[in-house]
Amino acid sequence: MNKNDVELNEKFAERRKFDLLASLAIDALGMSTYLLPALGETFDLALAPVIAALIYAVHRTSFGAAFGFIEEILPFTDIIPSATILWAYRYIFKKKDTWQTFANKFNKKRAITIPVVK
Repeated sequence: MNKNDVELNEKFAERRKFDLLASLAIDALGMSTYLLPALGETFDLALAPVIAALIYAVHRTSFGAAFGFIEEILPFTDIIPSATILWAYRYIFKKKDTWQTFANKFNKKRAITIPVVK
């Protein structure tokens, strides 16, 4: 394996870990409304667009963001860890596709930022 491949795999592992931690934090935020039993479901109405935006920011999928929004806005569904489920879908079930997309973006960035040596 050459140096470029090692760097690519390390960056992918970092991204996978970051996305997992971000997904867990998003789900924790969504479940935090259970701390306010009487007002929790009301706060979900305000929190739903925030959760959807965070899911989109991490996973870049409109479907995932819409699912997170719907899950958050429906009563008593906060227990579903939608962001973490999406992470598992991307990094476990669709790992090859996720890795390929990451590799394409990584290589495109690398091509742009090649240092100029005199």
